[in-house]
Amino acid sequence: MNINVSDIIASISLIVSIGAVIFAKLSSSKANSIAQDNLNLQFGMVELEMRQAIENAKSKVNEINIIMAPLIAKQDAGNIDDEGEFTLKSYSKSFNAAVQTLMNTYDDACSKYIDNKVDKNRFKKNYKYEIRNLLENKELKEYFDPLTSRYKPILNVYTEWENSE
Repeated sequence: MNINVSDIIASISLIVSIGAVIFAKLSSSKANSIAQDNLNLQFGMVELEMRQAIENAKSKVNEINIIMAPLIAKQDAGNIDDEGEFTLKSYSKSFNAAVQTLMNTYDDACSKYIDNKVDKNRFKKNYKYEIRNLLENKELKEYFDPLTSRYKPILNVYTEWENSE
């Protein structure tokens, strides 16, 4: 039996090629795992930023509401003076701006949900009832008219969730 050098080289090349394929497959799997971990980390960071923005906006609305309460009570009782009336109007403008900011923050969060920039299951779990409460709140009805609303992402997410139940 004659074994020539070219057969040996071919055999060694075959073994090296098989090794390279196995190494490439393992490297690819590891790279995919790292990429998925990075994606999950990015989702987490986006979700944390959204939650902080929403909580800050809610806090601002609540702060102004608490400050306005005594002035509204005086107005309802009919014993508010001109200075109180002026102050109430100023706070009312700030309150409306704060509510607008809150709506914009929810709208941004829903846009991220629609664009798959967050984990959809976790987003739904965290925001389902908040978004439902927004849309079903009679005082916020003017923001969510299906024809004129600027907050289509919120409406779309709400509709998607309500129709999937």
